[in-house]
Amino acid sequence: MSDAAAQRVSAATGLLVDEIRAMTWVRFAGTALPAHAVAVAVEEKFSLVKSSWIDPVELRFCPSCVTERGGRWSLDWSTPWAFACLRHGCYLLGACSTCREPVRAGEVRLGHGSCRGFVRDAYGNVRRCSTEFRNMVAPPLSDALLEGLQGLLYERLQARGQEMVSARGVFADLTAAAELAWFLATPDFLTGADAAVMERFAVFSRRYPAAPGRNPGRKDRAAYDPLVRTACLRIASQIVFSADPWKAAMDLVDFAARPMHPSVKPLHRAWLKRPPKDTTLRMARIVRTVRVPAPSTRGNVSRAVHISG
Repeated sequence: MSDAAAQRVSAATGLLVDEIRAMTWVRFAGTALPAHAVAVAVEEKFSLVKSSWIDPVELRFCPSCVTERGGRWSLDWSTPWAFACLRHGCYLLGACSTCREPVRAGEVRLGHGSCRGFVRDAYGNVRRCSTEFRNMVAPPLSDALLEGLQGLLYERLQARGQEMVSARGVFADLTAAAELAWFLATPDFLTGADAAVMERFAVFSRRYPAAPGRNPGRKDRAAYDPLVRTACLRIASQIVFSADPWKAAMDLVDFAARPMHPSVKPLHRAWLKRPPKDTTLRMARIVRTVRVPAPSTRGNVSRAVHISG
């Protein structure tokens, strides 16, 4: 929202300009978004948001919160950093719990709306799903690791002042580590995760195997279920918050091997095109190793090492 538009809304509503901006993506500038997001031209903001692992039209929600809030939706829910509702102990839904029809912003009224997807009954007949959003069932959250991570991320999203520098580093490091997981991880890396997360990532892995020359589909992050990204964030947190991120990342694949394992090649190309921004020194070695030396598929290559626990 431009300054002039914010002033007009302020005059019409009586809200302060800062309060109005807190309802827009600018609220996350310096934390989930780069600090310069405030100064980016309006026509460039969408691509900036997309490059920060955020899909502006993706809608996730907690059915219980929708009921309690009368259909109001939290802006936090649009970020990949909000994947669970700690109040109600569940994962946020990104699709109908009955028919799996994706829920998109601008297309629904959460408070009184219902799913527009279709379901097939036991006799093969197709009918409108019509499950009300407030009556949908969200998968329960019992994973202590993800519960702790969600609490940390909610806290970092609210950071202000000097605390934003540290918060931005956390989000940038997690984004880079999650991309490692996105391109390279298998379900073996999710030992201890909730069944909903495990199952969704297993489906993703079967469709787009993390194997040399067979994972081009993993490039398009926005095309997949939010729980797939949640799985990647779970793996990323174990790298970023470990005592030695380099060593933890080496469990995905041996980045120091020469020639580098061919499965790293798609990630290498992605980071050459759009390198991770604002990462801290803890992730710098990993990013530099993947980006600088071109992975080779010639000669003998070692197999990727998979985590067993």
